[in-house]
Amino acid sequence: DQIAAYYEATLLAGFSTPEATEYFGRPRGFSADRFDFTPRSVTWAQAAFLKRFTALEAKRQSFVAANSTA
Repeated sequence: DQIAAYYEATLLAGFSTPEATEYFGRPRGFSADRFDFTPRSVTWAQAAFLKRFTALEAKRQSFVAANSTA
């Protein structure tokens, strides 16, 4: 979370590098190139979250059904 917060602060929120380093620490071994910091709308984020949640919940339910002792 700190790594993402640092890059979000410096790339999107207008923090200076020293300011972001003070609050979040400077990431080591990570480059901003590893992350997609494209600003997204709330609607896009909600849809992406629900799509992923639905997929994970389906897998969880399959696992529970396959491993139930009833």
